[in-house]
Amino acid sequence: MRVDLTSLSLFATVAEERNIARAAAKRNIAASAVSKRMLDLELAYRTPLLQRRSKGVDLTPAGEALARHARNLLELVGRIGADMSAFASGHSGQVRLSANQSAITQFLPQMLASFLATYPDIEIELAEATTARSLEMLEDGLADLAIVGWGDEHPDMTYIPFRSDNLALAVPAAHPLTERQGAVSFAEALGFDFVGLEQGSSIQARLNAAARQIGQPLRLKLSMSSFEGIRRMVEAGIGIAVLPVSAIEPYMSALAIQPVPLADSWARRELRIVCKDLKALPLSAALLRSWLAA
Repeated sequence: MRVDLTSLSLFATVAEERNIARAAAKRNIAASAVSKRMLDLELAYRTPLLQRRSKGVDLTPAGEALARHARNLLELVGRIGADMSAFASGHSGQVRLSANQSAITQFLPQMLASFLATYPDIEIELAEATTARSLEMLEDGLADLAIVGWGDEHPDMTYIPFRSDNLALAVPAAHPLTERQGAVSFAEALGFDFVGLEQGSSIQARLNAAARQIGQPLRLKLSMSSFEGIRRMVEAGIGIAVLPVSAIEPYMSALAIQPVPLADSWARRELRIVCKDLKALPLSAALLRSWLAA
């Protein structure tokens, strides 16, 4: 079965417009030619892809799947051209980097600034995502590199160390835990309500696992996606939280919060750089990977 890129590109446009006539106008092609290509695709795949309506078309489940694959494939084809240009010129191109909030707030600003100053013709597309989402983006070809936290190693991915950070409890300034001398265990903290990170966060996954190991429930009162929001909720007394120390200490003067060290060994966390296929990594992405790992 042979399907050409032009037909897939037209199908992606039809899927976006939900109308063959509008898709044809957008691509400056006769509507009859677009209809013919859609029929050819259905014959090639031996399944209906479109449901024709009086005012447009709907995608069948098979059509939804093909649209998703077509978009990924067309993006990959576009990346091939960009990557070939990068090889031709030596140090140019684009890198799609996905990173968790910890890496973005603690380490990446200065590292990326120095990298871009050294390689001014390389563009970085940086996406903030949880560890789980970053791995999905790598798997789907939507990212070249990712920086992730805890989690089981994906068998199809290549991991190298990036940086480490220390986690601590973020508590209101007058919280009972601030009266303790030295570090406290996570088991002791489980007696209080928590404000947590969204599902997919490696920090939240680690806290859930630690609570299960201890055999006590994690009393999660509220979940948020940002460190900033969590700090505000901790200050308001909704609950305590576990955050990187560097996401607590700089805000002590502006917010009535403070860190309490955690005694647990997992409170020192290792962040890692991940890619899906090291041999197929574009030159620009390989340069950034080496820079971040240095």
